[in-house]
Amino acid sequence: MTRLSDLVFTGGALAVAAPAVSVADLPAACRALPPDETARIARFRQERDRQEREAAHGLLRYLLGPWLGRAPAEVVLARDAGDRPFLPDAPDLDLNLSHGGGWVAVGLSVTSRIGVDVEGVSRPVDWVSLAPHFMHPAELADYRGLPAGARPRRALELWSVKEACLKATGEGLVAEPRSVRLMPEGASWRLTRNGLSLRADSLVLEDGARFAWAAEAPVRAVVAAHVPA
Repeated sequence: MTRLSDLVFTGGALAVAAPAVSVADLPAACRALPPDETARIARFRQERDRQEREAAHGLLRYLLGPWLGRAPAEVVLARDAGDRPFLPDAPDLDLNLSHGGGWVAVGLSVTSRIGVDVEGVSRPVDWVSLAPHFMHPAELADYRGLPAGARPRRALELWSVKEACLKATGEGLVAEPRSVRLMPEGASWRLTRNGLSLRADSLVLEDGARFAWAAEAPVRAVVAAHVPA
């Protein structure tokens, strides 16, 4: 893992995943949120959901504050009609966030649209029942052709990669996932949709969670953690 303290956004495209508890261990001033974001997060009912959202937004401010030359708490986001966040005074910057299973992820890009997703494995999933509801028929046929032991790993990969792609296009949960066919390209995936030609990749994290990112331009992907001095 990369130390969070060594991580700097210098432009290009960056996708970062980190344990939520590691972000929470950073100095509070480095991950401070503006009042509107704090109030927004407070409305969510589940404590773990609130903690992970706070960590994701804290990581975003930790990375963006120095790049923008402002205090983290002064990084105020707006949201488009699809609830996708953006920074009004930085039109060339695209950003995306995700959280789940004790992990958070942030995507930043000044070269193209970007989407990120992180999916935990703390809860059992009935992939046999779920697969027909989110896999394209061709993906489903390939999935069913795998050995039984390999299917859960592939299902989680397709789920997270597809979500990262649809977050990059701006569709998110509005899209019908079965209409989206990911095309394999080596260990990566390709998707042409909504005028974008996306390449998506993913990593298996230390506890089996899956971290995925999608963009038109090359992405530097990092798994980071806070290491106290």
